[in-house]
Amino acid sequence: MEEYSEFMMGQFLPVALSTLQFERAAPCDLYRCVRDEQYVFFAKKGVLFDRAARDRVVAGDASQLYIREEERALYHTYLKETLVSIVNDPTVSSEKKAEAVHSSCLQTLQRTFEEPRAAFLVQACEILEPTVNLIVSDVEASRHLIRLTTYDHSTYVHSTNVGIFSIALARILFSGDNQHDMQALGAGFFLHDLGKCKIPIEILNKPGMLTDGEREIVQRHVLDGYQMVESSGLMTDEARTIILQHHERDDGRGYPNQKSAEEIHPYARICRLADIYEALTVDRPYHNSRSSFEALKFMKEHVVSGPDEELFAGFVKLFMV
Repeated sequence: MEEYSEFMMGQFLPVALSTLQFERAAPCDLYRCVRDEQYVFFAKKGVLFDRAARDRVVAGDASQLYIREEERALYHTYLKETLVSIVNDPTVSSEKKAEAVHSSCLQTLQRTFEEPRAAFLVQACEILEPTVNLIVSDVEASRHLIRLTTYDHSTYVHSTNVGIFSIALARILFSGDNQHDMQALGAGFFLHDLGKCKIPIEILNKPGMLTDGEREIVQRHVLDGYQMVESSGLMTDEARTIILQHHERDDGRGYPNQKSAEEIHPYARICRLADIYEALTVDRPYHNSRSSFEALKFMKEHVVSGPDEELFAGFVKLFMV
């Protein structure tokens, strides 16, 4: 029987219902939020989180449950082990694997962008590892992941989408070439915009033109993101290249270092293509979303230059069913 327990909201963390496997026991005590800052005990740690329990949550029009802040580590271990198990299980369909990976990435990156501490960056990379493995090894799962991409202006959603598109493109371009570390690339792609967590929300979502001062603040996210990953001890050559170069332009008018075409690494070009496509296909304060066809057409006509043509041809293949 559920019993009411009142706690402050700050003591709890939301967990997506889609990350809880009803075939497994609850990783820690689970709670439902019934009203502002009031929670109901829902399931005890170690008790099977079965389909009936899941259906009760869905019937209440909820998409998430809550755990106590102090049990964050327990939940992370559960999430990581569950994700690895699903990705490596040959009896699980590619579609189900993609769904598990996608919901886990969204939740993990949301928390990482909210609290970009070194410990949480490490946890994010642990969740991203089976995600990258799935995209690299399972073409059908990659197709499902691309279909699952949700278009939302939230930075963590944007970063999830860009990470999926970029790794899928890297798989096409570098298949069979062991010189490319896909895990290191994955960390760089998914965390390329980490520095945006420092941009004030009123600037990030401003509907009109930015002032020169606001533009400087936005452009600072590249170096801020670089510094956060560097200080976490997770920096690799691949991540450094992607984070620092994904806003450089062939005409030398990009930032932060105004690199010219020949100086921009293919890894950064991959991220830039995915970044532009994702931005075009989501509603933003300053423009309406385009369809995939419209976005790709616009990129072909206005964005893609000589060095990008081969990459873009591979990128278009991601959307061919």
